[in-house]
Amino acid sequence: MRTIIYYGFLTFAITLTACKPKSQDVGLMKTIKFESAEAIDLGQFIDRVHLVQLENKPESAFTEIYKLIVTGENIFMLDKRLEAVFCFDTTGKFRYRIQRIGRGPGEYKELDAMWVMPAEKELWLQSFWPSRIMVYNFDGRLLRDFPIRWSGKDMIGIGDHLIAGFNTTKSNDGIDSLPGGVFLLNEDGKLKGQSLIAGDSFPFWGVNYQRYFEEFENGALLLNQSDTIFRINESGKSSPEVFLDWGKYKYPEKLKRIGYDSPRYKEAENLKFVYGKDQLVAFGPIRLFRIILDHHMELAMANLTTGEGSFSDQFNSSNVKVPLLYPLGKSDKGELIGIYDTDLLAAFKELRKGQPKDPKADEAYQLMDSIVKTALTLDRPVLWFARLKNEWLTKSF
Repeated sequence: MRTIIYYGFLTFAITLTACKPKSQDVGLMKTIKFESAEAIDLGQFIDRVHLVQLENKPESAFTEIYKLIVTGENIFMLDKRLEAVFCFDTTGKFRYRIQRIGRGPGEYKELDAMWVMPAEKELWLQSFWPSRIMVYNFDGRLLRDFPIRWSGKDMIGIGDHLIAGFNTTKSNDGIDSLPGGVFLLNEDGKLKGQSLIAGDSFPFWGVNYQRYFEEFENGALLLNQSDTIFRINESGKSSPEVFLDWGKYKYPEKLKRIGYDSPRYKEAENLKFVYGKDQLVAFGPIRLFRIILDHHMELAMANLTTGEGSFSDQFNSSNVKVPLLYPLGKSDKGELIGIYDTDLLAAFKELRKGQPKDPKADEAYQLMDSIVKTALTLDRPVLWFARLKNEWLTKSF
């Protein structure tokens, strides 16, 4: 079956940096050539799908989820528009909301990153400004918070006792400056050093609420607006993993430094190139992420085993019973996770009107219609959990 990504509720603010990209030696890493596809089949990776309806209470209402983490029996969702974290259990029951906007102890003006320390059962949050880290237990109680000299546009815990941060440009704390790129902190927030990444490490186009890091094999992967995905190991060492070759859709070098307020901005904006990347989700040899192409979002998928890359605005999930949308994260049980929010469910309902019957997909769509009806009646968003096949979790590349 096939379902179209709905773009109406995705609003992106585009900014441009004036950093000149460094040269990239693509001969030292795997190169994936991308081609446009009619649809991308996520079903090939999945054994089964189950759904969880989220409990609806006034305090549990979120807007747009930037990051989603499932660990144990807890679902953590970071909403950067509301500067809040929502916690549900894996049955969909609402547990609590963290939203402490202010200037006092334990308060913040913005939230820019979220990660967990599973062994310690701790939830870590980072504020870019003012620069600080807040640590909560899994029951939502603030354990400690402390200022940090260097904050990042995104942060993640790696290894046992390290934090990796990333900035697209030079950071300045009023006394000193730190070059753009990856930097490492100890768990107390003290700077451990920089793990400077080679090649085209700075973006030309940036996306509002950009998520740069993806947890991977006790380390992380880094996706920014360059055409390289970088790997950061558990010790903090960075290295290029894969180069993304967009062919005729590659953003031209001559346009990369055109400012947002430049008279030539419209020229850059109206050309059909890949000019933004966001929300990397990775498992085994598969790299999934969203791209901005021709004013709308598409899903891109790279298979590092076969060396193939494709992008499309449609998903094919023919061997599972529920149409899938773009996953926002992974669980600690090897599942992809995504959200059908109420706007999206309403759009799905409209999309189904007048569609010709497809006998092969009819059972699945009937199930989805039932879910949509219930969710809209109760105003309850739905999470989908798609169990990944073990062969894809362990496949070498």
